Amino acid sequence: MQREALIFGATGAVGGELLRLCLEGDRYSRVNVVARRPSSLEHEKLHWIEAGFDALDSLESVSGMLDGDAYCCLGTTIKAAGSEAAFRRVDFDFVLKSARFAKKCGAQQFSMVSALGSDPESSALYNRTKGEVEAAVIAENLPSLLIFRPSLLKGKRDEFRLMEEIGNCVSLLMTPLFHLGPRKYQPVEISKLARALYVSADEDRKNGTHYILESDEIQSY
Repeated sequence: MQREALIFGATGAVGGELLRLCLEGDRYSRVNVVARRPSSLEHEKLHWIEAGFDALDSLESVSGMLDGDAYCCLGTTIKAAGSEAAFRRVDFDFVLKSARFAKKCGAQQFSMVSALGSDPESSALYNRTKGEVEAAVIAENLPSLLIFRPSLLKGKRDEFRLMEEIGNCVSLLMTPLFHLGPRKYQPVEISKLARALYVSADEDRKNGTHYILESDEIQSY
């Protein structure tokens, strides 16, 4: 029996690739996308919901999402956001609002993209924010929760991210070492992360639990 999907952040690199997989596959009868502005993309299964993420608290539930799958690919950087406060608004506030909205819609599973090294006790704002939002989403007691912690991402993006580019260059030099153990720190292809999100949503898991997939596990998909 086909079900519906709900995607937050489908206009980004990871979300865009995930959207393609959801539309091309036969798992979902409809793919709902929440975004601030509509896309030129057209597909018979695509249902575009034009809304700001700050308005999710008051947004009407998506009908048909009962027992469906929700995906959150939201994320930015301090540089792209313009300030630490703006960064936290996206990576904490909007992600948490997405989880709550998915729960309100009756989604059976919520999959979210976090980051390697996420830790609510970290001295680094980025890692601390990722760790804090993970804890906040876990506290929502969703039916099933998957948290993905990829290392630096590599692949085509609309925006330039210096640290990812530096990480990708370093990884080329360290490639022989990854085969000896630290695969967890190897950059992850954007397409690989999107596939991990898509494939894992169809795996059997116990209700009322959360699972964390570290970067080396993501590489296996």
